[in-house]
Amino acid sequence: MTILLTSFAPWLCHHRSNSSDDLLVSIQDNCPKNLLFLRQLPVNTHRASERFVKAIQDKKPDLVICCGMAESRYRLSLESQARSSTKKLLTSIPLPDLIKNLDYSYISDNAGQFVCEELYFQVLKYHPRALFVHVPLLTDKNFAIIQRDFQKIITLSR
Repeated sequence: MTILLTSFAPWLCHHRSNSSDDLLVSIQDNCPKNLLFLRQLPVNTHRASERFVKAIQDKKPDLVICCGMAESRYRLSLESQARSSTKKLLTSIPLPDLIKNLDYSYISDNAGQFVCEELYFQVLKYHPRALFVHVPLLTDKNFAIIQRDFQKIITLSR
């Protein structure tokens, strides 16, 4: 099973990096060959969606896990849905079963009403098996447990 992992580029001037991308970089060197990376998506829905659609067409992954930074959150947030105006799409991944095996993550029903949610909506329209994970700012205190949970998400979402 191939899994496409995505991350965003930094977007605010005080951000030196994007925690979603930092998390992917931390697992990239020691990962199985079935993980494909689409890193540093622009923080622009149209341009990010174009790159995503091209990657889906080229790589044909079985699962997509999109990652974005959520500066105000403290744990990994597994997004259950994405909204666009009056429409709502839900992930097909059984999050209640997945969350039972995680230590530092929770299910969120609010993907942020920004580029993350807009991209997630497009991803869910285009790919049947997709999940969006919001990553908090990474620190020395939370990095190891967040990385461990994220690796479990990859393993258990298959």
